[in-house]
Amino acid sequence: MNLHYCKNYEEMSQLGAELVLGEVENNPDLLFCAASGNSPSGLYQRMVQKHEESHGFFDWMRVIKLDEWVGLPVDSPFTSEHDVQEKLVKKLGIGADRYIAFDAHTNDPQKECDRIQDELEDLGPIDICILGVGINGHLALNEPADHLQTYCHVAKLSETTLSSGMIEKVGVPLSEGMTMGMGNIFESKKIIVFFTGKGKKPALEKFVTKEITSQLPVSMLWLHPNTHVIIDEASMK
Repeated sequence: MNLHYCKNYEEMSQLGAELVLGEVENNPDLLFCAASGNSPSGLYQRMVQKHEESHGFFDWMRVIKLDEWVGLPVDSPFTSEHDVQEKLVKKLGIGADRYIAFDAHTNDPQKECDRIQDELEDLGPIDICILGVGINGHLALNEPADHLQTYCHVAKLSETTLSSGMIEKVGVPLSEGMTMGMGNIFESKKIIVFFTGKGKKPALEKFVTKEITSQLPVSMLWLHPNTHVIIDEASMK
């Protein structure tokens, strides 16, 4: 476990970018797992800047999307797909032949999870997995529970997640999401976790005790051999 304390979001994002760009330089066709949301947005901005400065740098990189909500309208701007496409995939010129994603509008979420699991088994493991942390310590959509799922699955969203600001803006009731499981995440060669944002301080305080529990999914990362947790100190005050 590598803990990095950064004074603000910008410094946190820059460190994340340095870790990612170094890996891409050494392994241009690596499989990059992209999370949606605000936590990795600064990283993606720096990746786009690198692309604009060094055309061709990401021409071989493959991208897979971490998770997706179930039940959003086709034209919703709140899908993880819309977020990852607009912030990263389109701007890096990642074509369909190098992009794998849960279908946000599938009529069969479990079948879609099975499809992504098959893709991972064929093309994985993930080389770099980007993660944010939920207010309750969830990773992807692996919510606190007595037992955590290993592979891609349909997850029931917790009340804490459903009460988050973003979910309240969606305008339609949500209850489920499609997500990679903890096993998929743990098979990643390198994991980069961003601890930032309003309301995350209690989860961080529990995390740094090093007590490992399925009730705080992010704590499981203490068992991973190559994880970088980057903490935005300004947002934790």
